Amino acid sequence: MELLQISKNDFLKFVESLMTGSTQVVGVVKKDDRFIYDVLDDAKKLALDYDETLLPPKSFIMPHRETLLTYKPKDPRSYKEIRDMQPRVIIGIHPGDCAAIALLDRAFSEGRQDGNYCSRRKQTTLIGMYPTRPFKYRFTSSMVKDEAYKAADAMLVDCGKNMYGIEVISQKAAHLLKGSAAIAATPEIARKIEEMKNAVKDETALPMDRDAVRTYLSGKEHHEVWEKRGKKCFSCGSCVLVCPTCYCFDVQDELDLSLEKGERVRVWDGCTIENFATAAGGHNFRKTPADRIRHRLYRKQKFLFERFNLPGCVGCGRCKKACVPDIAFPVDIIAEMKEKEA
Repeated sequence: MELLQISKNDFLKFVESLMTGSTQVVGVVKKDDRFIYDVLDDAKKLALDYDETLLPPKSFIMPHRETLLTYKPKDPRSYKEIRDMQPRVIIGIHPGDCAAIALLDRAFSEGRQDGNYCSRRKQTTLIGMYPTRPFKYRFTSSMVKDEAYKAADAMLVDCGKNMYGIEVISQKAAHLLKGSAAIAATPEIARKIEEMKNAVKDETALPMDRDAVRTYLSGKEHHEVWEKRGKKCFSCGSCVLVCPTCYCFDVQDELDLSLEKGERVRVWDGCTIENFATAAGGHNFRKTPADRIRHRLYRKQKFLFERFNLPGCVGCGRCKKACVPDIAFPVDIIAEMKEKEA
């Protein structure tokens, strides 16, 4: 891994240079008192000193709504597949969200590849950022080890004194950064990178090792915690819609009122929404909120890791912030289960 350094002023100039071409530049910007990912129209709006964003960056590689194809009814020759080939750079992604994208990459590329996701992902460069501020619900250090490096092309480190350190991970990032004023890191900056990239500690933690959770959950499908939390659940889906590792979707055909054209669209869906598991004949194999809460936790903490050997929960803490009745946080659920055993 190559280590570089660049002044913060020169980094902004580099971002400005990216914005002058055909590349879409996405970064973290401040919105009121929160932070979001948005397409940059001014490099000075980039806000890398943030706690957590409202939504994960996955919305730019797996949009909440995307057109898969357009068509004219009764005319098979009119079917036109839509692929997003826009070159894109996303800047400021925390390690947890990078690890989440590594999981999405596996989910959409293994077996029969998802062409829409893979074409968009191929055109996207990910520049991560180690946190500079604590977020009281973040427990990424409990869930993510080196998985962020499986997706990120480069990682920024705030070294203070108007200086960023850069871990260059991929050739894609090395090629991109040739157009910047970045230089090889001095021994002092190299030491500073190692010191500062993990300087901001998580304020919460999973009450056991992540690799022990899968075994711990076995046999606890009927634990009382599911019914207790299910009674408070609104089935609104907020927990899954803000989650960086959720990739479930629905596909719908939308016919124009003229009946002369239409499009097939993909939209986000989620397992805690009431009708998600409704099958033919109106049968719902996860009828109750308790069923859906249990499934979500098992999927995040057990099933996805067993399938991909990557964490299905990256400890971002967004579900804790988004859940109105405060029942969705994995740390709280597992801690409550352990407490009842004491």
